[in-house]
Order: sequence, then structure tokens, then C-alpha cells
Amino acid sequence: MSTVAAEDSLTLNLLGPIEAHRDGEPVDLGGAKPRTVLAALLLARGRVVPDSELTALLWGESPPVTCPAQIHTYASRVRRLLGPAVTVERRRPGYLLRLPDHGVGIDLLDFRQYAARGAGALAGGTPGTAARVLRQALGVWRGAALGGVCDPLADLERDRLEEERLTTLEQRLSADLELGRHAEVVPELIALVAAHPLREGLRGRLMTALYRSGRQADALAAYRAARATLAEELGLEPCAELQRLHQAVLTGHPSLLPRTTVTVRATAATGAAADRTGPPAEPPPAPAPAELPPAPADFTGRAQEAERLAEALTGERTGPAVHTVTGMPGVGKTALALVTAHRVAGHYPDGQIHLDLRGSGPDPLHPADALGALLRLLGVPAGRTPGTLDERVRAYRSRTAGRRLLLVLDDADDERQVRPLLPATGGCATLVTSRSGLYALDGPERTPLGPLPAADARALFEKLAGRSRASAEPGAVAGVLHACAGLPLALRIAGGRAAARPQWPLARLADRLADPRRTLAELTLADLSLTDRLWTGYRGLDPRSRRVLRFHSALGPHPLLPHAAAAALGTAPDRAEELLAGLAEAHWCEAVRWRGGHGYRLHPLVRLFARARLAEEEGTVPLPLPVHHSPAPAVPGGAVRHTG
Repeated sequence: MSTVAAEDSLTLNLLGPIEAHRDGEPVDLGGAKPRTVLAALLLARGRVVPDSELTALLWGESPPVTCPAQIHTYASRVRRLLGPAVTVERRRPGYLLRLPDHGVGIDLLDFRQYAARGAGALAGGTPGTAARVLRQALGVWRGAALGGVCDPLADLERDRLEEERLTTLEQRLSADLELGRHAEVVPELIALVAAHPLREGLRGRLMTALYRSGRQADALAAYRAARATLAEELGLEPCAELQRLHQAVLTGHPSLLPRTTVTVRATAATGAAADRTGPPAEPPPAPAPAELPPAPADFTGRAQEAERLAEALTGERTGPAVHTVTGMPGVGKTALALVTAHRVAGHYPDGQIHLDLRGSGPDPLHPADALGALLRLLGVPAGRTPGTLDERVRAYRSRTAGRRLLLVLDDADDERQVRPLLPATGGCATLVTSRSGLYALDGPERTPLGPLPAADARALFEKLAGRSRASAEPGAVAGVLHACAGLPLALRIAGGRAAARPQWPLARLADRLADPRRTLAELTLADLSLTDRLWTGYRGLDPRSRRVLRFHSALGPHPLLPHAAAAALGTAPDRAEELLAGLAEAHWCEAVRWRGGHGYRLHPLVRLFARARLAEEEGTVPLPLPVHHSPAPAVPGGAVRHTG
């Protein structure tokens, strides 16, 4: 049960079977479904949980027709059982749980508070306090988290909570090792390694405990067992940290001794413990940065791209890995990078860093400022950061040498911004997202992203809008998908708008999106706006490229031939093709191969945006533009070439 104070009138427990106690007496929550609703609302931490999300957590892929009414019943039951201290509020498009500032205890919050205090004490060099507080954190658990909830919620959340518990357990073991309790923790570590054979942190602590217990041969055998298990189960070598530990055990390196070793010297005069001395404690190393933002929970599609990136970031290589994810605004570059980064984070035990380079905005992050931020994350105090760009580059290379770090450099502007930030050591990897192709970087692997395929686009929209609603209006869904043209940001906004207005038929949204005069205005939801994303990138183009983009939008929806662009722009064909190729490299249009040549095609939503810019910035432009050109090959698939 939660460790809240005695005066708390209500306790809610998630770390074990789902329980509620009011004034010390258990509350009968009923079956799995009301328990699932309670747990989902608590885990949302003040966020509205949409009906669509609750439906998926309660029934998975096969919800009943009556699910909205049943959800209302379960929410009402939770509200009634918990009493007036807790508010379960109907807030479109779902439900919101409000807790008072006092009088309600939640075991998950207790655990996290103790765990944070313990981790801080360990990093601050007070392992005795750390061990005590971390034991309190672990004592909050009563068994496997979320006991008694429906399977979809357990599948979604239980592993994440278990990861928090194991991380705290590893920190408690580290504190015990610092206190010289190596012999005491060996049996516990042997059992933990057997239960979690792929967890390299536990194996490293077992090796350390065995070595400090005078069992060097057993410590080496533990490493061989770890290596064999990892090779058999995952086809991988041990991480760099475990390999360094193995080398230290082989050589008997002093770094394996506890930093808080204490010796007691008795004085001959009194026979009492007159002095406690020992080697001065080294400052605790900076904790490994863990800076990754959460990956989007509704990430859909891109399975092949994510798999290829993950394999490239975890496979054998001779140097540092650099991978770029590029594409037009709103195509999902950051989402893919974060999903991949979380998937491979365990292979980079020295830290995972996310840095927003602000490349698509008006004020991109200067490389010197970016390096200053990276150095601080790697343990350099702010007052000791070198001054010049060159000095920061050298300090950064020294700090990253020999480490296994993962960097996500998000929204890069160009090669000059990125190049100084790339580690030179082979254990590091960098994921760069950019609207630019970054073709001048030396040897990166590239993953260009286009619009989602039709099936993935439909799956994303249905996940957001609700599968039952989408199934009831297939024609309207087809209209929404046509308007969004596979662009993930547009689909996310459209799905969010549908979820926010459950009283609207989807046909109403489809009709509004189908009107080209209001399509872009409809693709706005809270702080998500497709027009804002496009505007940001548009302002980053040079004036000539902006003009080409505007005029391209007036020449029809079909691929544009360079000589047709030249006639409209009043320039030479070679110059027109150079400008169009530049737009394609920046992912504002797509180069399409034709028999005997190639053309350049705008995404439908980019074309709508550019048409609006044309009307505002060019004044009275005749539409269609007077373009004259010679016959050209037909577009594959039956498309008709636009003739102006």
C-alpha cells in the first residue's frame, strides 16, 4: 500500500494489484474494466484521456457498439467509489481525473519521489542516504504493476513501469557497492541476472561485486557468460561499458575499488578510533545524459525505415555512424528519429542526447552554442566551457572519445551547422533530421521520407479519430485521406479535430477539407498548424526559390518540365532546371522520372500553400500563366501533362 501519511483519507495503488483504500478500508473497485479506467486516468497525470484511447485500452481491436455508454458507466462508477476527494470530469473528447493537493496518496508518485531523491544522493556522493532512500522506493512495490487491468493497458504500460523499477534497483545496488557491501549483494545479483539475462547493467554490477569479494576468476566467468548470452539471444557483443569493466578486471585496475573506502586507525595512546581517513573522494561522474523526448505514442507506419535505421545504429561498424532523415515539412522526420532512438538507446549506455538545432526557424542554433549545450550535458561546468568554436570542438571530441553516445540532432539547417557536432569516435552514433538533404556531409546514410502509403495513412487517421467512427463513414474517411495526401502532420491534425468534435459526422470534416479555399485553415489544432510549418520553411528559402515555388503552383498539379518553368519565369531552361532541382533537394517538390526526361511535382498541400503565396505576393498574375512549350512525354500511370 502507498506510504502516504496517516491523515490521508484516500490511497490509490498501481504498483501491484490495482487498489483503492479510503480511511484505511479497501474500496471494492469491481472488475477489470473499472480498474482499467481508474489506472488509465491516473497514468494520464492530468491529461484528458479520449474516448478512443479508453476504448482501445478496454476492448482492444474489437470494441462493442455500446462502448461509449459503457465507458460512461465505468467512469461514473470510479467517480462514485472514490468519493468527493477525486473528480472524474467529462471533458470532450474524453475524461479527466483531478486530484486535490492533499489527502490523496498514489504509490507510483511515492515511488518516483523516493527514486529521484535516491538517485540525487547517489550522484551527490552520499551512498548511505542513497541506499536507504532507494530501498524505500522499491518497498512501495507490491508485485507486478497494474494487476487486474485489461490486457491492452497492461501491454502498453507495464514494461515501462518495470523498467523504472529495475533502474532504481540497479541504482540501489550501486549504492550498496559504494558502501562496501559487495559480498552481501552477490547472491541477489546472481538471482537478478538469471531473471534478466539481457540486462547488462546487472551483469556489470555482478562482475564488480565478485571482483571486490576477491573472486576475480568468477568475475571474468560472469563476463564470458554475459557475452555468450548476448551473442546467442541478440547476435551482439557486450556494450562498451561492460567491455571496459572486463578489461579493468583483467588488469586489476584501481577504478574497481569503492570510492568511499574507509580505514580506521587506532592510536597507541588511547586504543580508540581516533582518526578515520581514506583517499579523497573523487567528484562523482556526471550522470549519463538521458535527454530523449518521448516517442509519439500513436506512431504509425515507417516500419521498414525504423528497422533499417535501428539495424544500422546497432550493427558492427568501423567508425561513428551518421544517419540523416530528410523530407518535407510535416512528413514525420522527428517522429521516426525518436522512435528509432528509443529503440536502440540501450546500446548507448554513456548517454542519449536530443538537441533542437532550430534549422527551419529564423534563428538557427549556432554551432558554438550547440557545442556549449552538448559539453554541459557531458559534464563540463558552465563556467569552464571553452570560448571559441575551435576550442569547443576539441573539448567535445575529448569528451566523446571512447564513449558510446547517441545524438539526435533535430531540425538541422545545413552542413556547416551539423559538421562540428559530429563525434569522431567509433562508439557514437548521430541521427540528424533536416528539411535539407545535407548532401555535403561526409558519408552519412540517408533516409528520405515521403508521404505515408494509403494503408498507413488510413491506420493513423483511424487510430486518432476512432476506428468505430471511421468504419461507420468510409466515404468520409476516403475524403479526409485524399485531402491530407499522406502527410502525417495533416493526418494527425485531421484525426485530432475529429476526436475533439465527436458530435460532428466525419463527412462534415471531409467537406471542409475538400474546399481548397479552406483546406489549410482546417489543418490547425491547438499548437499544430500545417500552414505555420510551411511558412517557417518558406521564409528560409532564398527569394528566387520562393518565386519558383509560387509560379510552380500556378502551372497545374502535374509534374512540371524545366522548359515549361523557364517560359513561365522568363529564364533559360538550364537556369530553371537548376532552381527546380534546388527545390527538390530541399524537399519542396519531388523529381519524377519520365520517359526521355523528368519533371518536378508539388505535394497537393504545398501547392495550395504556394498558390496562396502567389496571390498575395505577385499581385495580378494571369492564371493559367501563358506557357508555350513543345510536346513532351506522357506521365507514367496515365497522368496528363499540364499545358498552361
